[in-house]
Amino acid sequence: MTKKSCFLATLVLLCIPCAAVAQSSSPRIALAERSWPTFWRQFTTAINKKDHASLLRLMPENFSDDSGGLNGKEWLQYIDENERKGSWRDLQKSVARGARTNKEWSNKGVPTKVTRDNHYYFEFRKDGKWYFAGVVGD
Repeated sequence: MTKKSCFLATLVLLCIPCAAVAQSSSPRIALAERSWPTFWRQFTTAINKKDHASLLRLMPENFSDDSGGLNGKEWLQYIDENERKGSWRDLQKSVARGARTNKEWSNKGVPTKVTRDNHYYFEFRKDGKWYFAGVVGD
């Protein structure tokens, strides 16, 4: 084998895993994008109604409140306790601005969206569902 053909063979072998990953993640991303509008409608309705039960169904067990150590139920209780300081209003305002794909986080393998003000994030998990995954760190 010449150096040139050895180089080309190596290049092809290196590209095969990349192509396989791209093909396997593409249908997942397509599914995530198709299911996003339904999730977002459910989520915004629950936020606007301050509906704890619905929100808890849209939050994973490992909800992250950005180092506060609170699970989803405790975080919602914290939001309630701080309502006079504008916690629900701020959350509703953030959600009203919409969300966008976070390409940096999504490139790590989990399709992820964040509110446009970067305060809250959402993940499309392996079970094929979107979740309100947590609060973005400072």
